[in-house]
Amino acid sequence: MAEERSRKFLAEVESELKPLEIAVNLAHWEASTAGTLEAQEKASDAETRLRLFLASKSRYQKIEEFLGSRELRDPLLRRQLELLALEHRPNQLPAEVIDDLVRRGNEIQAEFYTFRAQLEGLPVTNNEILDVLRSERDEARRKAAWEASKQIAPRVAARLLELVRRRNEAARSLGYRDYYAMRLKLAEIDEDDLMKVFAEIRRRTDEPFQVAKSEVDARLAARYGTQARSLRPWHYEDPFFQEPPLVEELRLDVHFKGRDLLAVADEFYNGIGLPIRDVLDRSDLYERPGKDQHAYCTNIDRAGDVRILCNLKDDDRWMGILLHELGHATYEKFIPDALPWVLRQPAHIAMTEAIAMFMDRLVYDVDWLEGAAGINLDDRAALGERAWRSLRFEMLLTARWVLVMTHFERTLYADPERGDLDSLWWDLVEDLQLVPRPENRDSPDWAAKIHLSVTPVYYHNYLLGELIASQLGAAIRREALAGAAARGFAGCDALGAFLRDRVFRPGASRHWQTVLESATGSKLTPEVFLDEFVNRSSPI
Repeated sequence: MAEERSRKFLAEVESELKPLEIAVNLAHWEASTAGTLEAQEKASDAETRLRLFLASKSRYQKIEEFLGSRELRDPLLRRQLELLALEHRPNQLPAEVIDDLVRRGNEIQAEFYTFRAQLEGLPVTNNEILDVLRSERDEARRKAAWEASKQIAPRVAARLLELVRRRNEAARSLGYRDYYAMRLKLAEIDEDDLMKVFAEIRRRTDEPFQVAKSEVDARLAARYGTQARSLRPWHYEDPFFQEPPLVEELRLDVHFKGRDLLAVADEFYNGIGLPIRDVLDRSDLYERPGKDQHAYCTNIDRAGDVRILCNLKDDDRWMGILLHELGHATYEKFIPDALPWVLRQPAHIAMTEAIAMFMDRLVYDVDWLEGAAGINLDDRAALGERAWRSLRFEMLLTARWVLVMTHFERTLYADPERGDLDSLWWDLVEDLQLVPRPENRDSPDWAAKIHLSVTPVYYHNYLLGELIASQLGAAIRREALAGAAARGFAGCDALGAFLRDRVFRPGASRHWQTVLESATGSKLTPEVFLDEFVNRSSPI
C-alpha cells in the first residue's frame, strides 16, 4: 500500500518539479550566454520559484513519512524519495529568506559573467590574461596581468561575505553547524571522512610536491633571470597557480594551432561509442562580450537536451577543457531514459567530475595525440616522458590547490567575521602551494575565485574526481582492456561500453559509493591516485 501511494505521490511531484527545473536551467543558460540584466532577473525568478516549491513543509513531511515506512521495499522508489528529501531539506525556509539568498547569489554571478578586467587601459578577457601569463617575459607586464585577474575581488568580496553570513543563518535555522556542513551532508559526503582523506593526501604529497615544484621553480628562475626565492605569483602561468607552468616546454599548443578542436573531439567520442555531435550542435562555444568566460555542462531537461559552454581557442588548454566538458556531457546523455526522471542524473558530482577528468588527462597521452588528434610526433618518446612529468606535476598541484580552496572555504563558513581572511588565504597558498605572497598586498584575492560565490562548497569534488578518475582508469585497463595497452583509447569502444554499463547506466539509482564500488571493485580510496602520481616517478 505504501509503495502504491508513494508511486502516485512521486508522479505528482515530478509533474510540478520537472518544468520548474527546466525553467531554471534554461534561464541560467540564457544568463550565462547573454549576460543581460533581463536574463539575470529571469534566472533569479526561476530559481526562486523552484526553491519555494521545494520549501513545502507538508510535502517534505510526507517524503519523510514514506521513507520511515517499513512497507517501502522497492529500492528505486526509496532512492527517489531520498533524493527529493535532500532537495527539500535545505529549502525549509521562509519565502523571504529564499528570495534574498537567490537574488544575492545571482547578483554576484552576474558580476562575474559581465566583468572584464582592465590591462594597460583596455578591457581584457580571461583568455587574454592567460595569454600574457603564458608568453610574456617582461616581469612588470606579467605582474600587471596577474593583478588584473584579481580586479573583480574588491567588487564582490563584501557582498560575498554578507551572503556567507546569510547562508550560515539559514543553515543554522535548519539545525546544521553552518552552511558548509549542511552542503556536505546533503551531498552525501561525510565531513570527517573527507577531512581524513584530504589530510592523508596532504601528508603523502608534501615531499613529492616540494621536490617537483623546486625543479619547476629552478627552470622558471632561469627563464626570468632571477633567483627561485624571488619568484612571485605572476611568474606562474595561471592566476591561481592551479595549472602547471612551463607549457611551452611541451609545445603541445603548436599541434592545435589552426586545428578544428570540435572535429577532433567529435571523432574521438564517436570512436569510443559515445557520440556527442548533437551536444556540440546545441552548445555555445566561443568568446563574446557579456558571456560567462568559464566552461560548464548542463542537462536542461534530463531528456536529451545536454549542452556545454566554452570559450574555445585553438590550443592544448582548450582542447583539454573541451574533452572535460564533453566527458560531463556523455555521462548526462547516456543515462538511460528508462530510469525515473528523478534518478536520471549522475550518481554524484564527484562521479561526473571523474569522467571529465579522465578525459582531459588524455591531452598528455602521446598515443591519444597521435591516434585521436592525428598529430605526427617526431620526438614521440621524449615528448611522452615530458608529458607524463607534466601530468604528474599537474596532479600534485591539483591536490594542493584543492586543499587551499577546501580549507579556506571551510574556515570562511566557520567564521566569516574573522578579520584576517586576506592573510589566511595567502597563509594557505604559501603553506600548500609554496608560492610566496606579494609584498604589501592588501586585497581580498580569494574573492576572485568564482566558485566561492557561484558554486559554494563544491571545490572538494575536483580532488575527489581525480581520485575516482584514477580508480576508473585502473579498472578500465584491468577489465575492459584485459591488460592490453590503452593506446590513447582512440577508437576503443570498450571504453565507452565500460562507462555506459558500469557508471552511466545506474544514474542516481544508488548511492555514489555503491556505484563506484560496483564499477571499480572498491569504494573511494586515494591509494590508486597516490600510487599513480606519488609513488611512481616515471611512466610505465
